[in-house]
Amino acid sequence: MRKKRFLTALVLFLAVSMLSSTNVLAKKKKVVDVLVFAGQSNMMGHGDASAAPKVKKKVGVSYLPISKPKKISDLTEPFGRDENDQYVSNVYDGENYATGSMVSAFAKAYNKESGRTVLAVPCAMPGTGSYIWAEQKHKAISQRTAKAIKVAKKAGYKIGHVYLVWMQGESDALAMQRNEDGTCDSDMSADMHIKNVRTMYRKAKKKAGFEKCFIIKIPSYYGDTKDPYGEKWIHYFKVIQDAQDTLCEDYDDFVMAYSKTPKLGKASMQSDGMHMTQAALNKVGKGAGKFAGKYSRQDQ
Repeated sequence: MRKKRFLTALVLFLAVSMLSSTNVLAKKKKVVDVLVFAGQSNMMGHGDASAAPKVKKKVGVSYLPISKPKKISDLTEPFGRDENDQYVSNVYDGENYATGSMVSAFAKAYNKESGRTVLAVPCAMPGTGSYIWAEQKHKAISQRTAKAIKVAKKAGYKIGHVYLVWMQGESDALAMQRNEDGTCDSDMSADMHIKNVRTMYRKAKKKAGFEKCFIIKIPSYYGDTKDPYGEKWIHYFKVIQDAQDTLCEDYDDFVMAYSKTPKLGKASMQSDGMHMTQAALNKVGKGAGKFAGKYSRQDQ
């Protein structure tokens, strides 16, 4: 009888021990915040990968939907290079524009503030206006996000926050240039930019489950080019920058993560006057990542 009681107690003890061990393991499950980096070439990063910061695995990892679709990968620069599909591509006019991004600096700053590992997902394409994102390319955002979450869960990660990080508007600014008589061939305006970005986000959020869209303000244009009307292109860039402020002030889905980009000055831009240097990308990424990391803590 005593032996039977002993065995019963032993079985019960082992069962409780196993349950406790399982609970401990569950508590230790790694939490990652999914951040999808979308927009055009300055978000993609046309900088110098060798001058970007290195990222440890506990700080940030990445999901590469084309080259490594079934696993979670290290976060390295140039981030997202050659992750091309029918919706987004690094290549513009025969050149691969993914040469070094702000994502590594963003991940480091975000992790420092939040304590969470960043799961970075690339989804940017050079030369793209807001209209095409609203009409078509939002599909790439939602599909890549859903796949990243699925693969991360399968790899044993727990999903924390899911955010979209958006930097786009240079193409919209250029589309606003006028003819000699003052007319504009496109219907682009500040209101149209806001409408398109809201449409893009609404469609992507429906399937991806984003909590917020962090906006990074586009830089100013430092070339001397004028449109046929005689207006410098920098004027139109200012219109889009102001529209980004309005977007974040008037609509709860959008939060300005970094507004100082236009103030970085000509020294922050490459010779084409439009693409940021790696030093500038690192600075913007650090500033935006710090803000986003602090913001994320309010729901943890």
